[in-house]
Amino acid sequence: MRAVSDEQLIEWVANGDASCLGTLFERYHKGVYQFCLQMTRNPEQAEDVVQEVFMKVLRKAGTFRHQGTFKAWLFNIARNTTLDYFRNNKRHKVLAPLDEHAESRLVDHQSAEAVTAGAQKIELLERALAMLPLNFQEVILLGRFEFRNFEELAQALGCKTGTARVRMHRAMQQLNVAYAELNGDPFDD
Repeated sequence: MRAVSDEQLIEWVANGDASCLGTLFERYHKGVYQFCLQMTRNPEQAEDVVQEVFMKVLRKAGTFRHQGTFKAWLFNIARNTTLDYFRNNKRHKVLAPLDEHAESRLVDHQSAEAVTAGAQKIELLERALAMLPLNFQEVILLGRFEFRNFEELAQALGCKTGTARVRMHRAMQQLNVAYAELNGDPFDD
């Protein structure tokens, strides 16, 4: 038996069946929470943003046009909601140190053994990522941990595929520089 697609569920939500939002929430709340937590570095703030994201999904369900995946549309809302949160709460611009929130650790679900084996490198990577501007952080978090291709990343970022590639390239360059700086390695372009 085949599960109901995300796109069908959001269509039902748009047609007034808000109970289908629960299924979408169960499928995606962990990923959205992890993204929001990485961006805010605060569990309470992340929970607030996630709640607002799913409220917006409920309110905007009728705007989903099947021009991409539901997941990309959802993460576009999550991205914009997180950025709105930062704009509206300027006092939260200074991000908490990563070690205060152990649950905000980067997790690559595709290679858990590699993450376990390289805990020190992951910690250094997290610190380097935290040094980057928010726009670079979001591109890396979405592009490396949520989406498998640039087309979906572009949908989540609200831009063209080529632009998503350029943003990822620039973000990764900056991450390499920050990582090398923290690691004490000279970095040559």
